[in-house]
Amino acid sequence: MPGTAFDVALRPAAGPVRLVRSTAAALACVVAAAGGHLSAGGALGAVAVLVTFVGAAAVAWLLCARRVTPGQTVGLLILCQVCVHLGGSSGEMRMSASMIAAHVLATAVSALALARGEAFVWQLAERLGLRVAPHGLRVVAIPSWRPVAPVIAARSLHDVRLAHSRVERGPPSGS
Repeated sequence: MPGTAFDVALRPAAGPVRLVRSTAAALACVVAAAGGHLSAGGALGAVAVLVTFVGAAAVAWLLCARRVTPGQTVGLLILCQVCVHLGGSSGEMRMSASMIAAHVLATAVSALALARGEAFVWQLAERLGLRVAPHGLRVVAIPSWRPVAPVIAARSLHDVRLAHSRVERGPPSGS
């Protein structure tokens, strides 16, 4: 039975909640990248930050169709870190040790925050009884599997036949 329009709108993978999730993920990624870059003494251009945000929001929208895994979150964060760094450094990839450390720290902190937020959204949806799976999907229990018992039959010596043997009796033929 399909849910009401309100139930559908509150699902994490659909409608307004998906928009909020993807926007929050993109914003966290870009803020973390910009913060890491600026804290290590790098410069930022507004265009680079805006382009990175739009790109991150598009990727996050695609990812938010389902639960976002921690690996996908870290991948999105790294992508944003590289884009902001390249945009803020005029396309040069030179990085000091402090710049690398700042980017790694920003990525780790925001990955943790995004993973916790993602888990919270899905737990809240499940506790509210919102149908998380799409309408076409049905959850079906997997039937138990039992191995087939081997059939052991007693064999007699009369059952043993040598299929590939040649029977030759007598002396060898003509030489």
